[in-house]
Amino acid sequence: MKKCVLPIVAILMLACTNKAEKGTIIIDVNILDVTTGEIQEHKDVVIDSGRIKSISEHQMNPKPYETMVNGKDQYLMPGLSEMHAHVPHPSENNEQIEDVLFLYLANGITTIRGMLGHPTHLVLRNNAESGELPSPRIFTSSPSLNGKSVTSVEDAISVVTTYQKDGYDFLKIHPGIKREVFDQVVKTAKKVGIPFAGHVPVDVGIRHALESHYASIDHIDGFLEGLVPESANVKPGDNGFFGYAFTPLADTSKIDGLVAMTKENKVWIVPTQSLFERWFAPITADELLRQPEMQYMPPKTLADWKKRKIATTGTATGFKTEQWLKFDAIRKQLIQKLQKGGVGMLLGSDAPQVFNVPGFSIHREIDGLLAAGLTPLEIIQSGTINPAKFFNKEGVFGQVKEGLEADLILLNANPLDDMDNLKDLSAVFRKGHFIPKVEINKRLAEIAKKNGHTLKSRTVTEKRDAPLNGTWKYYSRKGKKPAASATFTRIKTLANGYWSMSETNILTNKLDSYQGGRYLRNDTIFSETNTFANSNSLYLLGETQLFELEVKKDTLIQTGIDNDTDEVWIRVE
Repeated sequence: MKKCVLPIVAILMLACTNKAEKGTIIIDVNILDVTTGEIQEHKDVVIDSGRIKSISEHQMNPKPYETMVNGKDQYLMPGLSEMHAHVPHPSENNEQIEDVLFLYLANGITTIRGMLGHPTHLVLRNNAESGELPSPRIFTSSPSLNGKSVTSVEDAISVVTTYQKDGYDFLKIHPGIKREVFDQVVKTAKKVGIPFAGHVPVDVGIRHALESHYASIDHIDGFLEGLVPESANVKPGDNGFFGYAFTPLADTSKIDGLVAMTKENKVWIVPTQSLFERWFAPITADELLRQPEMQYMPPKTLADWKKRKIATTGTATGFKTEQWLKFDAIRKQLIQKLQKGGVGMLLGSDAPQVFNVPGFSIHREIDGLLAAGLTPLEIIQSGTINPAKFFNKEGVFGQVKEGLEADLILLNANPLDDMDNLKDLSAVFRKGHFIPKVEINKRLAEIAKKNGHTLKSRTVTEKRDAPLNGTWKYYSRKGKKPAASATFTRIKTLANGYWSMSETNILTNKLDSYQGGRYLRNDTIFSETNTFANSNSLYLLGETQLFELEVKKDTLIQTGIDNDTDEVWIRVE
């Protein structure tokens, strides 16, 4: 065991001779109570075996644990849910599927509800639950029930019964189902005990759909059509994109009645507002393609998205900005009144979908909900405690609470002050597994590179520090040759303001030490603050080391300032 020779802050003083406890501790963190919006300050949170073991008042001299995370001045809250997600079809390669699942995690999304199921998604669900697959928790729908896949009462009985036996979490309803067939789907679903959710077929209509007790209606589908007076004598099939064609006929005085019906029948709503502000909206495909998150999608996907958007809102489609503005205003009025009327709201953006990049689109969705008049706490609840209630899993996830699974996000600032703070993650925990921001940034860069993009630097600081980003291997002490009998391999990762370093024993192939945190660079002066550490490097926790830094192509030379870290590193990635 290394000696404790470096001075560290009092709240993180650790007895190096003490045996580390099993699990992870987050020290001196502020916890967001998503049920009340209150902030519980200065708490120590212990995670063990994937669950929150204890939450206690901060101790000035906490016990050492296998992993220690300094949460001072940070905010801990439950991970978010994407309640209208899509898991790629197995026709995509496994690597692409894993990338999509990671994009959710990278944005603090620890639960997803897949809305177009496939038998392979049942396997993914199990692998995510076991920890074999780095992924959010997965709830998956059945394959689509639509006007082509379910055409008769007999089909309805057979398909619903089969999907329930296969183990899908719910049925996915798509357009085109005739009312008689839909009613049999509902009857059979209730008989065998499987919920159903999704779209409202035109032949069914919003009021009959509500009375049929959908688990959730997504996209606010059918509601705008439900605002059209019967005297308008419209053909239901002429409704256009989610009722857009009926916008001039909509009578908004009918909203309150639909809200009351929705609440009475306990139907949850997933707005997917971002879909209507990006795909079906007066913003060009080229403008959307310039947004930074597009680098995480394959070029083929982006090209397809551009074609689909032009085919939906291009000049030849009859799309009118003025009509869209009214359409959008009605949608926002519906969202606000549904929320204020006591209807259960669930956070979902529909991703990956046209210009909705997994994970990133949730933050676009949040902007849309804010514009519709929802409060930050209401939006956070729609992505945390509400999904837990929806799935009847309040004892599993959705809060920072003892006994619940440790699906958590650690933020650098309070999200209730500014919802953009939800983007400023320092770590994600999935069933207790610690994913620091440096690992997130590194993986994002790898995904961008794989898709043929160079990770775009958004700020002057990021552009200046771009040559630092990557993985470096320790070479030698500065001015000296590598030791002939080295018994360790030391790897350092730098990724857009975050760093980590691991040391592995070559003889045993076991990890000896692991630590990391944030870095700052001021010209040639470089500072590394240690915000997490494993049991063999706890004595470094809370320390900030300074050194001069020089990068020469694939060589990094650091010279310690008031320390002896005079070292040479060689780029390996």
